[in-house]
Parts: sequence; C-alpha cells; structure tokens
Amino acid sequence: MYRRIICLSVIVCVVLTGCGVVNSQKSFEEVSRRLLELSSYTCDVTMRVSNNISTMEYKLKHFYRSPDKYRVVVLSPKELEGQVTIYNGSRSYIYHPGINQYLVTENFSDSIEYDAFIGSFLNHLRETDKVKVSTEKDGDKELIALEFDVFKANRYMRHGKLWIDPEKVVPVKAEIYGDDGRRYAALYYDNFVYNPQLKDGDFEITQ
Repeated sequence: MYRRIICLSVIVCVVLTGCGVVNSQKSFEEVSRRLLELSSYTCDVTMRVSNNISTMEYKLKHFYRSPDKYRVVVLSPKELEGQVTIYNGSRSYIYHPGINQYLVTENFSDSIEYDAFIGSFLNHLRETDKVKVSTEKDGDKELIALEFDVFKANRYMRHGKLWIDPEKVVPVKAEIYGDDGRRYAALYYDNFVYNPQLKDGDFEITQ
C-alpha cells in the first residue's frame, strides 16, 4: 500500500542531497518517516477557490483520520461560520448551524474540499507512478515540491502540487489545477498536528 510513498521518499532524499537543501541525512529520514506514519492530523487551512469571475477565500479547520474520514469546520466567511462537513468513508453530511441539522450530500470525494486534505494528496501520490520532485524557494526557505496527477480527476482537478517544509516536516501549501492548466484552488496549511487522538465521534452525526 505504501510502496509508492516509500519510493517517493527515497527520491526526495536523493534530490535534496543533490541540491543541498538539508544538510542532515536525519532530516531526510524524518520526512520519510512522518509521511509514512501519518494516520491522522488536524490543521488550519486557508483555501482560495477561483472561477472565471472571482476568487473566494475560506478559513477552515481540518480533521483527518486514515484512510477515509474527514471533517471540515468553516471559520469564515461569516455567512458560513460554524458549517461542518463530515465524510465517513461512504457518505457525507453538512451541518448548517442556521437550521441546526445535518443534510446528506453527494460527491464530497469529487470536490475541491475533499482534495484540499493532505490525506487526499497522499492518496493521489499512492495511486500515481509519475511524481515530479523538486525544490523551490519560498522566501528564505527551501521547500520540497511534489507534482502529480490527481486520482479520479475531473476538468477542475487534473493536477496537484504539494510543498513540504523539510525542516519542520510539515505541509506548507498546495495547488490544484484543471484540464486547462489554470489554478482553481490554492491552499495554505498552518498549525499542523501529526497523529492526534481523534475519536470515532469526531466523524459521526450527532443530533
């Protein structure tokens, strides 16, 4: 199951050694280990979604537990504050605080919200044999950049790119591109917590 991630980690180590991004082999091993051991996480997300007319920005809280449990809490904009989306691996639900109930939704696994999760990015990486690995400057930092095709792609989600901070061993940002090469979503991750103790109830409907 993790064969591609293991191979990818080896590639990352080779590329970074050649570029001199991180001076310690221990840092390479830490990046690989953290990716392989990611079973759950929480983080704050800024998501910017663009169409032909405008760009909308959302502040979100992500909760994820491997392999397929997702929870999104909307922090802003104000009109969506408190909205919760839960995906339990088979069905998805949205809680609307204004009406105080959950509504069943469809196709969450085909949405940008689903692909905004680091867990989804890792699933895409596991399913592809073609990953471009490079290093890029972000201010005064060197980041690992991974580019790959999106598993079960559609016209708005064809290609993904994920940047990882090799020193802190955390994802920093990601982008999703469509068939036309345009960027449809830009994502920025903060306060990333590896493997917190998330309960089943975090991904269940409570009324």
